Amino acid sequence: MELWQIIVALIQGLVEWLPISSEGQIVFFIYNFTSVPADEILSLVVWLHLGTSLAVIVRYPKIIQDLILLKDQVLLKRLIIATIGTAVTAIPLYFFLKSSMSVFQGEILNILVGVLLLVTAIVLYLPTRQTTDLDSEIETKEVTDREALVTGLVQGTAVLPGLSRSGVTVSSLLMQRVDKETALRFSFLMSVPAVFGILAIEILTGNTIPSSVSLVDLVLIEAIVFIVGLASMEFLLRLARKISFWKLCLVLALIAIVLGIPTFF
Repeated sequence: MELWQIIVALIQGLVEWLPISSEGQIVFFIYNFTSVPADEILSLVVWLHLGTSLAVIVRYPKIIQDLILLKDQVLLKRLIIATIGTAVTAIPLYFFLKSSMSVFQGEILNILVGVLLLVTAIVLYLPTRQTTDLDSEIETKEVTDREALVTGLVQGTAVLPGLSRSGVTVSSLLMQRVDKETALRFSFLMSVPAVFGILAIEILTGNTIPSSVSLVDLVLIEAIVFIVGLASMEFLLRLARKISFWKLCLVLALIAIVLGIPTFF
């Protein structure tokens, strides 16, 4: 197992829970510091999400059990709606990226990541402009069908490297007046079917494990992602409630864009 594989596993396990794009950070790191072919990067990023999805399942065992046993049909219905919405936006973007990722040359990919991180920063900043007193009066405790669909559509766009899945989905729910705790929980739960769905597409379209990673290494990577993600989930969720991560996204975006400027000279 190589050092870069451990690093990307740690990034995925730690950053996935934060409103910072784990996909964007991993793409940025792999492209600049490893020899992984550009056309394999997206597939590798998709597989990395398996570990964090398993961590969500272990973190919410009662909810997952109720969903499987059809005890919570309301939540199941809304997760299905969200997943359909995700498929509508994610599948076309995914195939576009699969066909075009290899054409990005040099630091141009850094600029793409930087621009998308800027979008994430803006999306994360918007809920902070709301009046807290007004919000406290109109926040809802449950996610409606409409909110599930809208958030699912938004989640699909997070296939783009640089857009934070957690950030855009939580922000979408907050802007629709869903209370913070419910928004966080629903965001994490809706990630599970999305990840398994994109993995199914990978397999059905004949894409196996990227050749740059062996099966043994992938299992070890997923184990690290799972353990780190599960252990850090509660800590990172508390941290996310206290720190304005849109500012951090802004800094990372500027760094990525600055590093990409030389490609035009």
